Amino acid sequence: MSESDTPQGPDHGPITAPTAPPALPRPGRPEQVPLNALRVFVEAARWGSFKRTGQHLGLTQSGVSRHVATLEAWLGQPLFRRGGAGLSLTDAGRLYFDTVQDAMATIELTSQQLRSRTAGPSVLQVRTSLPSLAMAVLIPALSRFQQAHQVTVELTTSLAMPQADDAFDVLVTRDLNLGHAEQWHLAHEELVAVATPDQLRRWQHTPVQGWPLLVARSRPDVLAQWSRQQGTGAGTGAGALHIQAGFDHYFLAIAAALSGAGVLVAPSFLVASHLQQGLLAELPLERVRGEGRYLAFIHPRSTQPDPARAFCRWIKAELAASQSG
Repeated sequence: MSESDTPQGPDHGPITAPTAPPALPRPGRPEQVPLNALRVFVEAARWGSFKRTGQHLGLTQSGVSRHVATLEAWLGQPLFRRGGAGLSLTDAGRLYFDTVQDAMATIELTSQQLRSRTAGPSVLQVRTSLPSLAMAVLIPALSRFQQAHQVTVELTTSLAMPQADDAFDVLVTRDLNLGHAEQWHLAHEELVAVATPDQLRRWQHTPVQGWPLLVARSRPDVLAQWSRQQGTGAGTGAGALHIQAGFDHYFLAIAAALSGAGVLVAPSFLVASHLQQGLLAELPLERVRGEGRYLAFIHPRSTQPDPARAFCRWIKAELAASQSG
């Protein structure tokens, strides 16, 4: 079996490194492009490291180097600069990578989509950097989406920026960006002050500076935005707001508000269900538009682009409904 016929990728066994030193093609004799070496080159250009490429493909660092050398010999010119400063593409390597990477991505995507048609029920991988949004909005409503679209949703939360080899279809976020991926605008924040009905009766006629405020340390900007638009003080001195307690995330601060610990300023869709159930009530101040902007990105290599778009449309409608309610 020639190198170009060798099965590729983790689904078909590891890519094997060539053992013989690469030889330049004989003049006048056409030869097949070394496709294994081409795939290794594309991954090496993406990762910028032979070591990380080897970890991704199941090869040794020297195996990656030999594959790249094979392709360079076939092309007759170097593709990488190798030196103490690290690995970088030559001008020819950059031009070649820009030309072939989209073709390789198309092959991978088409193969994954074809495979997924016979792999059983559709599974949509949704990732979010917003655990409070996941708990307050996504998880309670997921069953409706799954039943309507006959798709299983697997939801994961991570605050980290997605990496090249992370597997997901949709990213729901406020603070991350996937660059050139398909982007959906979901909602702008609407900020509201809430407390239990008992706390509302206690504090509704008291100036804001006297409220026992609860804050989420993951979003210190929210209270500042809200107080600025309400015209209340947020600094120090006689007009300062009184912070009763702080919590790492909004889902913890909401639990504290439900227990009657104080007044919470939060994005309205995080507390919408509690307001509808009468567990929390709005204090008598206008809602204000926050600066937070919620987005969804569809992974360029998603094998479920149509369900991913349906999910983006659905979550956008859910957020709009929660704010209007």
